Amino acid sequence: MTSHRVLFAGRTTLDVMYSLDQFPAEDTKVFARAMRAAPGGPATNAAITHALLGGRAVLMAAIGTGPWAAGVRGELDRLEIDVIDLAAGTAYETPLTTVLVNEQGATRTIVNPPRGEVELGPVGAWDAAWGALPSLVLTDGFHLRETLPLLCELRAGGAQICLDGGSWKPGTEALAPLLSVAICGERFAVPGQSADGTIHWFAEMGVPCVAITRGARTILGWDRGRSFEIEIRAVEAVDTLGAGDVLHGAFCCHFAQTGEFETSLRKASRIATESCRGPGIHAWIEAEGTGSGSSQV
Repeated sequence: MTSHRVLFAGRTTLDVMYSLDQFPAEDTKVFARAMRAAPGGPATNAAITHALLGGRAVLMAAIGTGPWAAGVRGELDRLEIDVIDLAAGTAYETPLTTVLVNEQGATRTIVNPPRGEVELGPVGAWDAAWGALPSLVLTDGFHLRETLPLLCELRAGGAQICLDGGSWKPGTEALAPLLSVAICGERFAVPGQSADGTIHWFAEMGVPCVAITRGARTILGWDRGRSFEIEIRAVEAVDTLGAGDVLHGAFCCHFAQTGEFETSLRKASRIATESCRGPGIHAWIEAEGTGSGSSQV
């Protein structure tokens, strides 16, 4: 679809997902209807979606070593996603995340491992070995301490920067003035602000394009002073895990090509909605006619 090169900076995990008829009661044993393992993390899922749509994705994340790293690397390589490993040369291990998907309510409960204590080094200037400078960068707010200096450099070089705001993270105040786009979930909240207040806060920080996603409710958008809403088509949702990540990856693919905020967001929201119709983040592929594939490792 597009040859634009987009950098995705943020979190990588191995997600092990168990599909259940309903969430189990405490202190019981149950058998899952299905189990699958795949690379996860907001920036990683966005990069995968971008690549499946035909975009050229570069993932800057901490992968490191450990028992799960090889499978994650293998899948990213299969999808032809270039990887810049923030954990190279350290003892950092790819985190394993457990996800319980309640098919009855189409909800997911995520259990993350304890926070790692391995220190990652900051990223300096863009390395020529990484290829051409990206025109668009998405950050999910993870590893900001390491990546913020590079984001500043890329912004000064003309790249547009988009925030995938799943939750408020330390460093968001410093990141905001660099942003061209902020697309945040309703659980993301500027301390003390509502959804409308969050849009206003980003606008005051100089961010021209802002959107708040709200699950099955309308997306609230703001484009250089013009407000709009995007209706979400009702579907029989099976699994909402990663729907927001799919939206960000699809948005980047369209936005890198056109530079049109609302149009790209509308197209991305349609793909994200389709992703809820089946397990994993790829249920949209058949509807889009992009091919088929799996992110199993």
